[in-house]
Amino acid sequence: MKIDRNKLNTLLRSGLNPEIKTRKQLAAHLSLDPTSLTRWFASRDRLGNPRYPVVPDRHVTKILQLFKLDPKSLALNDEEFRHYCFENSLTKSNHQSDLEQKKRLRQEYALQRKLKITDYSSNKSKKPLPMLFSLVLLFVAAWYLAHHFHFNNLKAITSENHITTPNLHCWTGYSPSLGVFAEEDKADPCHYGKLFHNALMQLKAENKQLNSSLSKTELSGNQAYITFLFKQLEYRRIRDSITLNIELGKNEMHRSNYQAAQSYFHNASQMLTALPEPNPQMSTEISIYAAKIANALH
Repeated sequence: MKIDRNKLNTLLRSGLNPEIKTRKQLAAHLSLDPTSLTRWFASRDRLGNPRYPVVPDRHVTKILQLFKLDPKSLALNDEEFRHYCFENSLTKSNHQSDLEQKKRLRQEYALQRKLKITDYSSNKSKKPLPMLFSLVLLFVAAWYLAHHFHFNNLKAITSENHITTPNLHCWTGYSPSLGVFAEEDKADPCHYGKLFHNALMQLKAENKQLNSSLSKTELSGNQAYITFLFKQLEYRRIRDSITLNIELGKNEMHRSNYQAAQSYFHNASQMLTALPEPNPQMSTEISIYAAKIANALH
């Protein structure tokens, strides 16, 4: 298993290792002086003794590893070895081209499905003046109702479902790769819970491939979307907690346990401040029942 001058030159010219195309580059990878490679093919050693001009055995294994060569290939004659090296180089080049093409396709796909979450969020927060005006009217209405309706009339001021359930504007601009859920699910509005779970599993799978060819654009898109889903689920959890405290407060009112009811409505009022934008419907409902409790306690 020898590497003579011809085989070494074939290796350098084949492109099997794009980083090693000259003897100088090979010497650097072997941590040798370039003149050492010249002496390999001298017909005599430094003492003048005749020697066979081949690569010393101690360096053969390292060279095979650098060029990813099968040791059996060194038994081929020069022409067969040349054909073997260039054929392997071409195969690797084609494989690399396929990887680059797939990477480009992923980048294009990521750009096509690029999220516009900021636009989606900003659309919900427009028109602050009309919102403020609505809040003022609702609080005035709450004050009037609290002082003119009898406490024992515990009928809903409006449909409770209408009051406690906000009008949801679901984001539907993401790739269907995370699942398509067409049917309504009251326990998971907008299906954000399912989408978040699928996105989280996808992110875990991607993180297992630390050296994969996933583009930064695609990764940042996935991260932005899963963060968006997480925030929406957090806001939903807060709204559910507010609704729960409201309903528990009503239940205590039915049992004339006003102190406990007042505590529940106070908790609901505090949690309203954690929402990203005002919820006048919930705020109005809390104000109405808080006023009723205050009248009952006095």
